[in-house]
Amino acid sequence: MDTEYSNWNGYDVYGDIKELDTIVESNGFINLDKDDVVEVLSAEGEKYVTTGIDNQIDDAFTKAINELPYSIDKITSLFISFRCGNRQPNMTEISKIPSFLSEANPDIDVRWGITKDETLADSFKVVLVASANC
Repeated sequence: MDTEYSNWNGYDVYGDIKELDTIVESNGFINLDKDDVVEVLSAEGEKYVTTGIDNQIDDAFTKAINELPYSIDKITSLFISFRCGNRQPNMTEISKIPSFLSEANPDIDVRWGITKDETLADSFKVVLVASANC
């Protein structure tokens, strides 16, 4: 896991903060913006940015979750950026994710968006921005 510690617009964050700039600058099917990023980074606790890449969007999500240094029940606020290469996301796969999160932690505040990223070819990338009370 990339545990680089950095500062993004006044917020201390572990992980690749360049992903935050990419999210803010992207236009997509369902957009996330700077306000969404700030909302998650304003929550109390440690902030992490993690990523997962796979040919299945739910597997990319699982890889990103597994990069977090804490369990889902510790997350207070989560922001999910789904990035699609040449293939459209399968909404059945995506719909499994909120169910999984609500079962693991019914109090989690989740925001998500979907953008296209042609550099991914036939893969999907999931970027998580999480705040957690550890």
